[in-house]
Amino acid sequence: NISQPEHRPWQQIQWHGHYPNIRMMHWVRLEERFRRKILNNDELADGYNYNSRIRYNFFLQIPLNKKKFTPGGFSFVVNDEVHLNFGDEIVYNTFDQNRFFAGFQYQLAKTTAVQFGYMNQFIQTAAGNAYRSNHVARVFLLQNLDLRKK
Repeated sequence: NISQPEHRPWQQIQWHGHYPNIRMMHWVRLEERFRRKILNNDELADGYNYNSRIRYNFFLQIPLNKKKFTPGGFSFVVNDEVHLNFGDEIVYNTFDQNRFFAGFQYQLAKTTAVQFGYMNQFIQTAAGNAYRSNHVARVFLLQNLDLRKK
């Protein structure tokens, strides 16, 4: 196995739905993927292949206690993200992967939370005609920064 270097600039549109008892977030991301060329599956070659990938993410958070989204709040979280490839180099592998997450979030402070749970990553292998399902325990520390001038 060889590690394939990749440069991936991206643009994203994100929108939120805030309701008294539910938080929803959607985003769509367009990635420009410059992936290093590989020879014989075991050697890096000169140059890069270019293709694009679009990702759609849906996030839902439901509070489980009276604190809701304030410090001390505990919530159920579900998230699904689909990755689709497109471009001249893409023939058999339009579907790249799907990441499904279910877990919990604990609000430590107004701008800090910890999220933990199970993620299933269903991913197409490099061969293009086989898929793999990865079962992952995931832990995130989330920090929201407000960089607006006051």
